[in-house]
Amino acid sequence: MHSPYSTPPRRLGALRNVQYRCAYPGVEESVSAARDRLAKAVAASGLDQDTADTAALCLSEIATNAVVHAIGHQTRPRFIVAVSIFGCRQRVLRFEVHDPDAEHQPTFPAKEHATCLMLEHADEATSGRGLAMVAALADRTGVEVGPAWKCVWFELRVDEHALGRPLPDVPERAAECSTGEATPAA
Repeated sequence: MHSPYSTPPRRLGALRNVQYRCAYPGVEESVSAARDRLAKAVAASGLDQDTADTAALCLSEIATNAVVHAIGHQTRPRFIVAVSIFGCRQRVLRFEVHDPDAEHQPTFPAKEHATCLMLEHADEATSGRGLAMVAALADRTGVEVGPAWKCVWFELRVDEHALGRPLPDVPERAAECSTGEATPAA
């Protein structure tokens, strides 16, 4: 893992235009700015809308956590959003929110229990479901802590169909196979 002050990870693959690192002031308006920038970057990359929506929702939750719980008491509060992609056969989008408060460490519930935890909160509650929602929607979540910083992250697996490539036309492919010498398996 790298700190927000080290060099960012290498860019990989076809989604280079998604990768970025950006610092935001630690105020509530910055959460929507981070979400809007992410939406533009993800849309430009060719990811499907479901992946883009999931990423924006999860990023909003962990950025809001940073603003409300971790950096509100700082003299010059700020957080850093980093988005990267890695993997060869299975592509993974990683979203990180870095802040300078190593003392406040959120805990993600286990993915299996996240949905139940969300339902346990009263309908009127305005907070308390964010980390459970991220744990339920993301493929992996975690928190990494350094001496003077913390990184809260989540990952979403991306298949090639989510990259904007068309789904294979199965009947057309079967017809191609049947015109040759080999017959398609039934």
